[in-house]
Amino acid sequence: MLIKQIKLENIRSYTNQVINFPSGSLLLSGDIGSGKSTILLAIEFALFGTRGKQLSGASLLRNGKNKGSVELKFAIDSKEVIIKRTLKRKKESIAQETGYIVIDSIKKDATAIELKTAVLDLLGYPKELLNKTKNLIYRFTVYTPQEEMKHILLESAGERLDTLRKVFGIDKYKRINQNADIIIKEIKSRIKEMDASILDLEEKQRIKSGKEKEILEIDNKMGQLAPELEKTSKEIIEQKKKLDSAEASVKRFNEANKKLSVLETDLNNKLEQRKRNSEKIKALEKEIDRIEKEIKEVKENDAISRIKEKEDEVKLMRNTIKAIEKKISEFNANKSNSNVIKNQIAKLDKCPTCHQNVSEEYKKRISDENDAKIREFDENIKNHNKQLNDAEEKLKSFEKEIEELRKKETEIKINAIRIKNLKEKEDDVEQLNKQQEDIKKKIGMINIEKIALNKEIGDLKDISKEFSKQREILDGLNEKQKKIEIEKAGLEQGGLQIEKSLNELKSEIENKLAVKKRINMQRQIQDWLSEFFVKLVSEIEKNIMVNAHLQFNELFEQWFNILIEDEAISIRLDENFSPIVEQNSYEASIEHLSGGERTAAALAYRLALNKVINDLMTGIKTRDLIILDEPTDGFSTEQLDKVRDVLEQINANQLIIVSHESKIESFVDNIIRINKNEHISSILQ
Repeated sequence: MLIKQIKLENIRSYTNQVINFPSGSLLLSGDIGSGKSTILLAIEFALFGTRGKQLSGASLLRNGKNKGSVELKFAIDSKEVIIKRTLKRKKESIAQETGYIVIDSIKKDATAIELKTAVLDLLGYPKELLNKTKNLIYRFTVYTPQEEMKHILLESAGERLDTLRKVFGIDKYKRINQNADIIIKEIKSRIKEMDASILDLEEKQRIKSGKEKEILEIDNKMGQLAPELEKTSKEIIEQKKKLDSAEASVKRFNEANKKLSVLETDLNNKLEQRKRNSEKIKALEKEIDRIEKEIKEVKENDAISRIKEKEDEVKLMRNTIKAIEKKISEFNANKSNSNVIKNQIAKLDKCPTCHQNVSEEYKKRISDENDAKIREFDENIKNHNKQLNDAEEKLKSFEKEIEELRKKETEIKINAIRIKNLKEKEDDVEQLNKQQEDIKKKIGMINIEKIALNKEIGDLKDISKEFSKQREILDGLNEKQKKIEIEKAGLEQGGLQIEKSLNELKSEIENKLAVKKRINMQRQIQDWLSEFFVKLVSEIEKNIMVNAHLQFNELFEQWFNILIEDEAISIRLDENFSPIVEQNSYEASIEHLSGGERTAAALAYRLALNKVINDLMTGIKTRDLIILDEPTDGFSTEQLDKVRDVLEQINANQLIIVSHESKIESFVDNIIRINKNEHISSILQ
């Protein structure tokens, strides 16, 4: 991985700055507080995002600004990658917003987590770092603030070993052993539970043997009952045949009695019907006599035709009356009209048409003419009123005659009804007489059939006793069969219950045997984990740590001795990777070293750790990049010259040093100078 460019917008003391990074060694030069370390933090933020309190959004976003961003361009595996992250100020916090990543000109918008996932994949870092706030691999292989490295030298041996295990990527072996211990405890707990579940295995097997014997005894009893049940079944079949024969005779006896009862009922009904018919005949004959006396000799003369004639005359007369009334009405209208004309002429002085004066002579002539018409109309009205009175008298006479004729017509109809009723009664008498003859014949036939049935009933009178006897025999056989079947069913049910219980026992025993087998397997797994696996993992971890310790200690001693040329002081790492200082053949704590000596120890430790990690974790792709933040704090001029020798041995493709020491400018390939004016940092051209 080689860093190419970074763009800062509202990041700490930077408002809007683009910085290009060449390959080789590079010095970020500037006074203390000018903004050198901000660039390193911005690179880390662009790659991995914020990291809780260690690298928070509040520590990056420029005061007074609501939005800021970092865009980083780098090369990796022949790919050009651009990644941009943004920060936004909210009411109570500063949050990461959606950014983007561009790989070989293909852009993809992504959330903060998605960006970190993509970066870890590109750098070859373990995926489990996604949810970690401390990215130890990056911090100990690429960029470690010098004060943070001094801290690891001074922390406890246990803390240092845990940190180094994580950095070396071998903390998994400790976790494996811890997990193995947990599994062993779990296996022991399971074995204990399973042992408790099979305590009654032998008792269950004993009970199983007892139930198998019970089933054999039931099978023997069932074998004894089978022939007896078969014999009883055959006897029942034979007895049913005898009973069926007796039952058929009983059925004939009952049917004969039933038929006889029906015949008795039919005979009584016939006798009763004959009696009722005789009474009806007498009543009908009496009724016929009465009707014959009521029938009158009424001639059906021309009354009906005369009614029709009279109705036509009435209709004609009513039309005549209407015509006379119409004429009278016309005469009255004409009379009224003449009176109107007469009165109008009498009042008229001028003609309304020609406007000439109307003379008295003309008025008199018109009045005389209308008087003559009025007299004629009065005469006609008088004559027509006389005609109207005559016509109304004739109409009354015609209506009276029609009424008389209708009375005669009603009497004729009533008489016709009487004659019809008489004929119906005579027909009823004739029909009843025929019924009486038919009833007489049927009574004779019933009596003949009764004699035959009485004979059959007499022949079968003792069949009921025989049927009862055969029924008792069959009931006894059925009872015997039922007892055998109940006994058999009881044995079968008991056998089923025992068999069910036995099957449950077998299943339970099989399960317990399977549990016993699992116990043996679990014990084998437990022994393998305890006696082999845990020891093997510990041995692997020990070998890795030994190899790492050998390389680490060799590089640490080598680079410390280059930086500190003092034969009275030597340094090495103990088994816990803790620095042990020997001064004048006496061991001393690292705290007793001078500031420059502690800085040398920290730098040597940092560079040795970088080398060991890159050799152990071959998959990471940041081995070409080293960033050193103020690595020479407290160094003398001679020690600064020695730093050049160490860095030349490292031979990194890209080395970025942050320092305010001007001496370093003499042995780096490139220099970027940073200036800060009025709280704004910028690059000096």
